[in-house]
Amino acid sequence: MEPRSGTEPRGVPFDIRVDTRFAGSGTFEGGLQVVAERSELQTREDGFSRRTLWRRAGTGAVVAGAFIAGSPASMAFAAPANQTDATTLRLNAGSEPDTIDPQKASFVGEIDKIMRVFRNLLQFDKTNTLVPDQAAALPVASDGGKTLTFTLKSGLTYSDGKALTAKDYEYGWKRHLDPAVAGDYASLGYIIKGAEAYNSADLKKTSADDLKKLRDAVGVKALNDTTIEFNLTDPAPWFMSVLATWCGLPSREDLVTKGGETWTEPATYVGNGPYILTQWEHQNRMQFKANAKFNTGAPPIETVDYAMINEPAVAFAAYLNNELDATGVQREDKARVDGDPVLSKEFHQFAGSCTYYVGFNNIVKPFNNPKVRQALSAAVDRGGFVKNILGGQGIPARQFLPPGFPGYFEYELEEQVYNPELAQKLLADAGYPFAKGFPQVKLSYSSNARNKARMEALADSLRKVLWIDIVLDPIESRAYTALLKKQETTPPMFVAGWCQDYPDPQNWYSLVFTSNSSIDHTSWKNKEYDRLCDLGDKELDVKKRTDYYRQAAQLLLAEAPVAFFYHSVAWSLIKARIQGYREDPLEYFLGEHDLYNLKLSS
Repeated sequence: MEPRSGTEPRGVPFDIRVDTRFAGSGTFEGGLQVVAERSELQTREDGFSRRTLWRRAGTGAVVAGAFIAGSPASMAFAAPANQTDATTLRLNAGSEPDTIDPQKASFVGEIDKIMRVFRNLLQFDKTNTLVPDQAAALPVASDGGKTLTFTLKSGLTYSDGKALTAKDYEYGWKRHLDPAVAGDYASLGYIIKGAEAYNSADLKKTSADDLKKLRDAVGVKALNDTTIEFNLTDPAPWFMSVLATWCGLPSREDLVTKGGETWTEPATYVGNGPYILTQWEHQNRMQFKANAKFNTGAPPIETVDYAMINEPAVAFAAYLNNELDATGVQREDKARVDGDPVLSKEFHQFAGSCTYYVGFNNIVKPFNNPKVRQALSAAVDRGGFVKNILGGQGIPARQFLPPGFPGYFEYELEEQVYNPELAQKLLADAGYPFAKGFPQVKLSYSSNARNKARMEALADSLRKVLWIDIVLDPIESRAYTALLKKQETTPPMFVAGWCQDYPDPQNWYSLVFTSNSSIDHTSWKNKEYDRLCDLGDKELDVKKRTDYYRQAAQLLLAEAPVAFFYHSVAWSLIKARIQGYREDPLEYFLGEHDLYNLKLSS
């Protein structure tokens, strides 16, 4: 997911702004013991542990959506008069979501709204085990695991009372793969028979009849009102996890048709989930009301209000003014939190599930040269940034996955490390000794005041090592996410990230960086990497599967289509009035897996 979704639901490539847990300001100051050679496996990063993440203040909780930045920076959210009671949860959406269309979304700030309104066949329980949600049971598998057959629970309805059937799930998946929809996560369905052929059809060259034939050939079929069948090209150990995400959600065909381009407005945005979107004041506020027709009953929190506050400092002030029930904390806020007897008790720190990176458009000069990308990667002072700019709110990232995640390799990889001397040599080898002839480059990022300070520090550190001319390119947050969704608009150099959608290496290596991915917009292509990921995706032997992904991970690090930067650590303030929450990295929103335990006091 792009920032968030993974274990922090969603992978969203997440833009840097999506997670206001991004902390710190100032300039770099060392922080690392520089190694002599890139091949050195261990880089000493003082004060940071490779193995352990930490937590403070009770159980903690991932507040999905409360960390995202958003709209007018000059004004705090004005809470409705009734928001002080025990029925309304007040969160910050940050920016206006680029979309809340389930078949188009990829960013965390989009997905958490979607998953309040819709539900999928499966879900992860509080132990992160797959269990039935709208399905009556786990599927019946046949044909060596290539056919999965689900039966829906009886009596399922949408929030307006219309019956939910297997046909709605078939429609959701075929719309997910529709080339005209061009959803970011379409490639996640390519394991389904006929899916890639349908999604990759050239709309300018394919007739309506031929397009219908391709659609009909997609291996998702409603056998009757309560039975849905998936026919896969190969056994896929990871695919069941996809059925617990927003992929293939049962969007209503009649309402999509009726609403057209604006079907996601409240009047036609009708789902089968625990909440109903009742108000959307664009660039200002979204409101959700509990769905009395939800199959397990309306959740006890009757109303969820999202403000849209882009500036983290303004969101922090809104929390202090009792206008928000949860907010992110950054380095600039930490002293105030630590010194306040109430705030210090409301502070929570726990492991995140996102990895941020400096991305390169690999088909744009000079980033089409691998040595240029490798030089920039070696010039990124990851430890110094985390220590001195983020104030310790993160873990330096020398490979893609955070420590402890399935697909993280503790000792087996030659990682991306900070090495100024090597960076200078690589840039010279690329044809730019002492940066002579190197063009001016823009560093694009999601605009807010604190991000500006962080990006100034990053750019300054790269200038000092490589002597290159980097200028900052701040972009309004919603426009920034939109740019990163298309290869043709992806900036030459940018900061983004990825958050886990489900706990499987496929969700990282294959979904994000393979050539046929609809998520990655770096335009990096490597046939051997694609081959290894494909083998890993289909392999049932755990040891063999792990080795395929390990080899792919090494290619990714060596080719450096991106320079991995840091892994997220969540700092948040959560009001004492929120009761029953817990840390759950696979939640899309606060309380998703504890809907009936999460309550508010006055």
